Amino acid sequence: MADTASSPGRLEVFGILREGLSLLPRAIGPFFIADVLGVGLMSNLVHLLDLPFTSLSKVLDVGGLGASSPVAKVAEALPLARNIVGWVLQAFVVLWLLVAHYRIAAEVRTGLQPEFPEVFFRHYPPLLPLASLVLVLGLGTSMGLSALVVPGVVFLLVFSQALPAMIFEGTNVRGSLFASWRLTSSNLLSLLSLTLSLLLLAFVLLLLAFVPSFLSYLVAKAVGPGASLVIVLPTVTVAIVLLFAVSCLPALVAVIVYQNLRAQVAGAIPAEQPETDGVPA
Repeated sequence: MADTASSPGRLEVFGILREGLSLLPRAIGPFFIADVLGVGLMSNLVHLLDLPFTSLSKVLDVGGLGASSPVAKVAEALPLARNIVGWVLQAFVVLWLLVAHYRIAAEVRTGLQPEFPEVFFRHYPPLLPLASLVLVLGLGTSMGLSALVVPGVVFLLVFSQALPAMIFEGTNVRGSLFASWRLTSSNLLSLLSLTLSLLLLAFVLLLLAFVPSFLSYLVAKAVGPGASLVIVLPTVTVAIVLLFAVSCLPALVAVIVYQNLRAQVAGAIPAEQPETDGVPA
């Protein structure tokens, strides 16, 4: 009996995929709003970024003291500096949007309507630990994949729950990695099967998304330049919706997996205080 109580159950791969698909109709709308807000924020930040760099460049051009002067060197470095700051801001928006997707998926799974101010503007996780964790996961996976592929796959499976652990539990980088190892140690084969099944499902959905596009192409080719938008536009719209649904599914599945693993481990092992940076979860 003790052995049974100490080992969490296996993930139900097809049950998770079925639940993810069942949540898609309610999740597409909130995900779409989040993505529109993210694109709008990124566009506004880029425009705001252009203003100070353009103004500074004009000032330096007016007050330049020759090609070899420090002012000229600063002016030459401005485009590179502007690009670096732009990349940092874009990375910030991507991380912000990633956290929002996980929170929206969690809200949708509980049957609640996502409250966007609450979803977007919580003060955790802090950006620096989140960026550090993403960097660690990216470097670890890349190094593992370059070493005969298998180590990278194992690394990705073992630490696949680190990101949701940081988002939902407020753990720091080390605490997130440890939490993921604790959650996944008994479910690596199930996680591998789930990953392969999700990739296969995404491939099927992508094929279905291209069917309407192909039909609209055949219609436009048969009718010619005067093909009615009433015929072509609906097929293109269906293709776009299916493609967007494919992009929504991973976040839903990730949250379902994380919550199921948390429930399994909590039922098998006494809960421990997560290792945090002092940020409330």
